[in-house]
Amino acid sequence: MKSFFRIKKLFYLFFHEKIANQKKTFWDISFFSILVFSLVGIILIIMEVGFGRNILYHSLYIKSISIIINILLIMYLAQIVMILLPGKPNPGKWNLLTKVGIVVMFSLLLFDLFPVDVQIVRNSGYTLKIIFEFALITLVFIRAWSRMLQGIYSKNIQSEKLFLFSFLFLIIIGTLFLLLPVSTTKPISITDALFTSTSAVCVTGLVTLDTATQFTWFGKMIIMILIQFGGIGIMTFTSFIASVGYSSHSIQERSALGSSVLSNSWRKLFSALYAVIILTFGIELLGAIAIYIQLPVDAFSDNFSRFTFSVFHSVSAFCNAGFSIAPNGMMNEIFVDTYGLHLTIAGLFIIGGLGFFIVANYSERIMLNFRNFIRKYFLKKEKIYFPNLININSRLVLRTTVVLLILGTGLFLILEYNHSLAGLSFGEKLITSFFSASTPRTAGFNTIDYSIVSMPTLMLVMILMWIGASPGSTGGGIKTTSFAVAFLNAFSLGRGKNSISFHNREISMKSIRKAFLIITFSILSIFIGTILLNSFNSEFAFHALLFEAFSAFGTVGLSLNVTPFLSESSKFVIMVLMFLGRIGIITIFVAFVRKTKYLLYSFPEEDVFI
Repeated sequence: MKSFFRIKKLFYLFFHEKIANQKKTFWDISFFSILVFSLVGIILIIMEVGFGRNILYHSLYIKSISIIINILLIMYLAQIVMILLPGKPNPGKWNLLTKVGIVVMFSLLLFDLFPVDVQIVRNSGYTLKIIFEFALITLVFIRAWSRMLQGIYSKNIQSEKLFLFSFLFLIIIGTLFLLLPVSTTKPISITDALFTSTSAVCVTGLVTLDTATQFTWFGKMIIMILIQFGGIGIMTFTSFIASVGYSSHSIQERSALGSSVLSNSWRKLFSALYAVIILTFGIELLGAIAIYIQLPVDAFSDNFSRFTFSVFHSVSAFCNAGFSIAPNGMMNEIFVDTYGLHLTIAGLFIIGGLGFFIVANYSERIMLNFRNFIRKYFLKKEKIYFPNLININSRLVLRTTVVLLILGTGLFLILEYNHSLAGLSFGEKLITSFFSASTPRTAGFNTIDYSIVSMPTLMLVMILMWIGASPGSTGGGIKTTSFAVAFLNAFSLGRGKNSISFHNREISMKSIRKAFLIITFSILSIFIGTILLNSFNSEFAFHALLFEAFSAFGTVGLSLNVTPFLSESSKFVIMVLMFLGRIGIITIFVAFVRKTKYLLYSFPEEDVFI
């Protein structure tokens, strides 16, 4: 009897081990199949939508899409069954629930449970079932390929290079989508498509084509998606999608994501990632609702158009992009006298320009104060104290931002009081000055024509564009912290101190050196760009081209009406400046300049005459 049980146990262990070994192989096959067929599905959708429902493409789509749906359904069913078998991989419950949900949605398509054909896209001819196919295959594609990209992040590749090439990849993909016939009202050049894609991904807002009239609803949707991905970073988005349901992450993956999320704590890195996504979409949704409520009803054909208009401007404002789908932007009659909308848009791009973690840091402080209020007055308990909850970075950013907003508003009001602001009441002048002093901080929206403002005001705007937004935000420029550190360094030298301190903290020499590098090379980049622009387009005034270079590097989007008339060579100069401003000088240097190993010795120190 003992021999029988021993043989039974050995038999079980043998097959248990064999099944466990085979499970990994079959799981990899199913995952690879999902990657391939979801990609084929996306290509078919692009052909179907992007080329205007060509008869040949439509026939190919109808014949092929049902096969792809069946294969994807089988692969997901196989993965669900394999989860029950012994061995790895063994995904968590949230991952299992996601797969079950996808199987249920594919079953709706398989059994054709769409009895009513609802034309949900105006004049498109697509039924509810076809739209559902588009959405489901896109969801599967994003989920599967996000996991694939997460595997790339886990490789031993320098995080700064991953960050840089993720933006280049997004720009190229955006260019290809904008070149589709369905994206534009008439064919556009490759240069204009590349320029628009770069401007959207780098959240700048400089345009060579009128977004409102040159692009269709599909093209505008692509631009909005590029703005969103460019604002939060494609690495952030794909890591969020890929990490849902998974708890283990490699050291290389955390390092790669850290350059995008700007979190010093690896323990809280993925919590910070979720906070970025939730905070972004939450604020954008609230902003869209606020804009929707204030928009005039008679300016839109229906509520759906009004809502999509609100969503686009909310995303564009929070991401500091400056794109508008209204003719003439915020100088359109929809916006021009609606000062509540001005303040709503300004609030969105100021919050976006502060940075995700400054907003999260102060939100945490507000929630703690609220909890302490409840504990003290309702629960009769002692307060909870967290020392240094607001860190030095948050304090420095907020203080610098407030000072720049107050000084910028005051100076703009004084300089333009009897010029571009003439004819407005004092309250309207104050709101317009506040908006016009806030928007150079990388937002790009304008409620006045900057080509008619005085030269001193243009100089003020260029300084604000150069400073830009804050680290970890959706904006560009040298960043508020670099500007603040430079000023603190000046005061420190003036007082004869050997170190820089702020709020009882000493700023590290590494931060000071970074600020010096950023300031120096930003000025060099802007002036080299201006020299090239002047060489390629000498017919424009020098100050207009200088303004354009500052706007591009600061990823602002303001212009003196010269962008659409630039030569091909000048457009490429502007694209490079936009890319440098969005990626950051430090990232470029770290990605491509060879790192020196730490030395175990130092040379004698000597002063240099300065």
